[in-house]
Amino acid sequence: MMENAKYLIGFLLLAEYSSSVVSDFTCGTPLIGSRIVGGTDATEGAWPWQISLQQDNSHICGGSLISNQLVLCATHCFTHSTNPADYTVVLGAYQLLNPSSHQIISNVQNITVNSLWSHDGTPGDIALIKLSEPITYTKYILPVCVPPSSMDFPEGSTCTVTGWGNIGSGELLSSPKTLQQLTVPIISNTNCNTMYHIGADSDPSAVIVPSDQICAGYEAGKKDSCQGDSGGPLVCQVGGLWYQAGIVSWGEGCATPNRPGVYTYVPHYYDWIQTNGIPPSASSMSVLIASLLLVLTLFLMQR
Repeated sequence: MMENAKYLIGFLLLAEYSSSVVSDFTCGTPLIGSRIVGGTDATEGAWPWQISLQQDNSHICGGSLISNQLVLCATHCFTHSTNPADYTVVLGAYQLLNPSSHQIISNVQNITVNSLWSHDGTPGDIALIKLSEPITYTKYILPVCVPPSSMDFPEGSTCTVTGWGNIGSGELLSSPKTLQQLTVPIISNTNCNTMYHIGADSDPSAVIVPSDQICAGYEAGKKDSCQGDSGGPLVCQVGGLWYQAGIVSWGEGCATPNRPGVYTYVPHYYDWIQTNGIPPSASSMSVLIASLLLVLTLFLMQR
């Protein structure tokens, strides 16, 4: 009896380990590679957390899947309405005008916007979309990792922004509207503020880019996120996993010199995401395994 109990404990520990490996694997780990840089077409499935937020079957914003029922987006995407019935979320999309068999369309159960946001440049440009039902992960639909508040993305870090937005000021993405990807370096808030003061009428001491935001792009411009990319992810690879550093928020023009893209800094809102979304918790399998291990341990201690 005692020997059998030991074998059972070993099996449960192995099961718990296997469960944790699968959980870690699904976050920020695309199953399809070939991510080409420089403002080009992405490979289908390369960014499996990218979603299209749609209103009346038209793309209005990007977003990112962070769990099987939660999407991270921007508050400014919901200035016209926060009624869930007005929106749908397309997951696994690649070419917006050429729907893929890999994509699914979900209704929206709830939208949570941050009350701090009032207009471009103000804090709180972050929102959570709760899907009507949990979705099943596929190699084309997987979540990105949400970085904890302690994680830092230093200046010069190479990251990627994706979306179906304009490819220039007033220049629409051409048919079939293939998902675009662009590699951009992180710019420190100090340097970004300095850039935004160049040619501006604002007080030189005024903070244009506050601490809840982060900049990415090039001093010379030419490459940037643009209208239609709003709400979408800026992701950086850390330790082999893709973490979402930013949410496309605002900027002056598109790819304008000294006006890099400004993103909501996701680590700053980690607690807000957990409070208003789905707090991290053990899976039901983990809870069951832990409970069985506790019972077995108590049983063996009594013998």
